[in-house]
Amino acid sequence: MTPTCLPPTTPGVSHRARRAVVAVLTVAATLLATACGSSGEGTESHALRLLVPFTPGVWDPRQVSAWPLSGLLLVNEPLTVYQPDGTNAPNLAEKVEQPSPTQFVYTLRPGVTFSDGTAFTAEDVKFSFELHMGEDAESVSAAYWRSVASVDVTGENQVTVTLSEPDAQFPYTVSKTPIVSKAYYAAHGDEVGTSTVPNIGTGPYVFDAFTAYATTTLVPNPGYWGPKATYDSITLETPKDDSARQLALQSGEVDGIYNPPLGQLGSFQALPGFTSHEGPDLPVYRIAFDTTKAPFDDPAVRRAIMHAIDRQALVDGVFGGNAELAPTLVPESITARNADAAAVAAAYQELEAGLTHDIAAARDALAHSSRPDGFTVEVPVQSSDPNQSLIVQTIGQDLAEIGITVTVTAQDDATFLNAVYAEHSTPGMVVDSWTGSSPDPVNMPRNMLMPGSLGNIAQYANPAVTDLLNRYQSMSPTDPERTAVLLQALSTAQQDVPYVPLLFPKVFCFVRDDFAVTDFDTLWWMTRWPEHVTPAAP
Repeated sequence: MTPTCLPPTTPGVSHRARRAVVAVLTVAATLLATACGSSGEGTESHALRLLVPFTPGVWDPRQVSAWPLSGLLLVNEPLTVYQPDGTNAPNLAEKVEQPSPTQFVYTLRPGVTFSDGTAFTAEDVKFSFELHMGEDAESVSAAYWRSVASVDVTGENQVTVTLSEPDAQFPYTVSKTPIVSKAYYAAHGDEVGTSTVPNIGTGPYVFDAFTAYATTTLVPNPGYWGPKATYDSITLETPKDDSARQLALQSGEVDGIYNPPLGQLGSFQALPGFTSHEGPDLPVYRIAFDTTKAPFDDPAVRRAIMHAIDRQALVDGVFGGNAELAPTLVPESITARNADAAAVAAAYQELEAGLTHDIAAARDALAHSSRPDGFTVEVPVQSSDPNQSLIVQTIGQDLAEIGITVTVTAQDDATFLNAVYAEHSTPGMVVDSWTGSSPDPVNMPRNMLMPGSLGNIAQYANPAVTDLLNRYQSMSPTDPERTAVLLQALSTAQQDVPYVPLLFPKVFCFVRDDFAVTDFDTLWWMTRWPEHVTPAAP
């Protein structure tokens, strides 16, 4: 399970960068397998204690991505803040101008200071952005900065970013990029973000206590330039296992949980005094074929497997109905957000029709393939995600009907992630989950279909699809033809079957009844989320 905010693998990447990539992959591996809520001691103290899927080892923007940014962005706030309606609002940048498709001008809010009292400057913004830039950037978010040609200080309170080409995702990149102090990094180097040298920022909260991979406590920044912090303290805690998670909720130690393990939904739903909230999630469970390895280099083999699988059985059986069929690699709700919903719905119906469960068609495709008599394949799964194993076992029964034998091998996260994403050393067929970190619908397809991208574990390369995705990326967000270009790319890729999209799991939040939750969806972590988890009115 992997967030799309990870950089493509590149030759010569440093050892530290590889460790950072594996670390974030490991974070993502727990997201769908595991964690919202204020302290059960009462809302008078306005303390919020949350169970979360993962606490990082270091609170440094180069090593934290996707969901865990929910903590870091409260301390090291961004220039703009993502809003639940899909827009980006001014924050440290009080004004954002785009004089051309490849230029963004940020006018910074004057008089802002870091929590240590030093002034926030344009040089800090330039430094924060450049942490993720360059061929040798040791950042898990480097991929999102590859379209940036330069970051220049163009005034006392002004920063200008010039892109090498139009990039519709760049405004969202800015909204999930923490701003740090250049002087603080110069003084403390690689120690920044550790428990002994906590990061400092300009945000509404500061780090109060931190135990790597376990617990983080945030308290209000007394010198914050904006509205008073919502809570007197926020504690983010990672349970050791399912039992610890359940006990923490039952005992009243915590106030809720975001992104709980789907396997524990029944027990959470039975808890008195909690209200559940749900919505479609970004991750897609998929079967990935390494198109460079036999027999999966044969489209007929891939097509046979596609038609043999009963995807609805996975939704009903493995996920207990808490998922939706995936007609393609990105949810319809994301694609339709800024497009003609009816046209998108029609396109998705057509994509779904191409994924028919049809054993006769599967047998015919295999009969005309390079392996007409079938074969045996070993499929690795992550031991931390029981859904993967259940999926492989279920589809193994389907594939047995056409002469394909599937064996399952459980691996620890490090072994699995390295083999699948870094080394491409699997036998050639993998079941995983890939997620996005941007509301732009091209986010996930680009990471899964563009040559060289980390999420492209199929090692898929189709120039027509690449051209369509690049064309989409360069088009104005208001261009009425933009969504049609993306849909064409998805349709073209699906005909090649580098992946079989299986399902989109739902995302859940369980919170005490004495709290109100608003604007909950899969990208809640990009918002100023404590403002959306508040003590309920008496």
